[in-house]
Amino acid sequence: MENGLLALVEDYFFKNNPKSPVPFDTFISLFIKLAKDPCGEKVKFIVSLLKQNSSDGVLTFSILMEYVKNIISSYVIILTVTDHAVLKSWRTLGVEMSDWKVILMTKSLCQDLEEENIEENIEIWFGLCSQFQKIQTALLFHLYHIPQEHVSYGDEVAEYCLFPMCKGVPPQHKQVFSSVLEIPDVLFLNSLLPSAMQQQWRFCFSTGIHGESFAKMLGLLVDKGPTVIIVKDKEKNVFGGYASESWTVGPNFRGDEKSFLFSLYPEMRVCHSTGYNSHYQYLNIQQQTLPNGLGLGGQFEYFGIWLDAEFGKGHCSETCTTYRNYKMLSATKYFEIDLVEVWAVGPEFERKDTEDVRTSVRESDLEAKALLQMAGKTLHSEGMDDNLNEAEDM
Repeated sequence: MENGLLALVEDYFFKNNPKSPVPFDTFISLFIKLAKDPCGEKVKFIVSLLKQNSSDGVLTFSILMEYVKNIISSYVIILTVTDHAVLKSWRTLGVEMSDWKVILMTKSLCQDLEEENIEENIEIWFGLCSQFQKIQTALLFHLYHIPQEHVSYGDEVAEYCLFPMCKGVPPQHKQVFSSVLEIPDVLFLNSLLPSAMQQQWRFCFSTGIHGESFAKMLGLLVDKGPTVIIVKDKEKNVFGGYASESWTVGPNFRGDEKSFLFSLYPEMRVCHSTGYNSHYQYLNIQQQTLPNGLGLGGQFEYFGIWLDAEFGKGHCSETCTTYRNYKMLSATKYFEIDLVEVWAVGPEFERKDTEDVRTSVRESDLEAKALLQMAGKTLHSEGMDDNLNEAEDM
């Protein structure tokens, strides 16, 4: 546990009777007040706890920020100390924990809290900030050794936690794979996903392993279910989006209001759906009249995030009607790509074909098809299966 949080707990238990043993009722009361009481009662208790630790008895924005930061850090610490299998799956991949990323996450969680009149606004903030509520409650369950349900993470079972199981990185790549993500990034993003998508992340693509190839990314992205896409530009901004539906190549937008865009650096923030339009995800190649590439939010030529089929370049529009509180995610409107990383999230995706159609080898090999099309080669066999089926029906 972080020292600052430990000091708060010790003050609660021992301030009045430093040398006396802690009665069981007092010991369990801390858990009840922070994890089980109604929202309003929780907030009153947190305020009194933090004011008690203030030199002048006044709750300030910085004191509350420190408390939130300590809760996040302590949660990661206790999962590390207990060698939790889920967090370990990220640790063994080399994903790190850094204090400055915890600070970015803390600022993101507290961004809707006004710095003035903290005590008047904290209850509204606490009620709206479900991410912080989840982390605080999860920490308390672990601290008090209260068993939580065991969850199936694919072929593994472990006690539930707010992190997903990291899966799918080939053993030969684990020594060389360097994810752009850090531990706070994973916690921040996973807590934003729909609950059904939070249990596991499956590695799909990274430019660090697979190279700077749109065709390769396409082949590893399509028909994998919902995905998280992370982009790092040459100016070191890190951002991306959650696509709620499986990717398919075609001229139409897909996805639904569960989709969102996010920034991880230089700040952490999330842009949820406005409901104004359904332009959540777009993927197309080799079109003369439509954009060729991958888009998240916005509209043609004005995407929230756009990765061009001519891999290496993209753009982020200055405005995006698909997502609220949007502001340009990249350092510059038109950017050069430094890194792209793609993770499929949730249960293993099973494609449901609505028609009983014959699939040829060339149709299933999306990467090869994309390479041919982007090289300007004509696929003379396109449509041959359709013609064959028509002949068989005659």
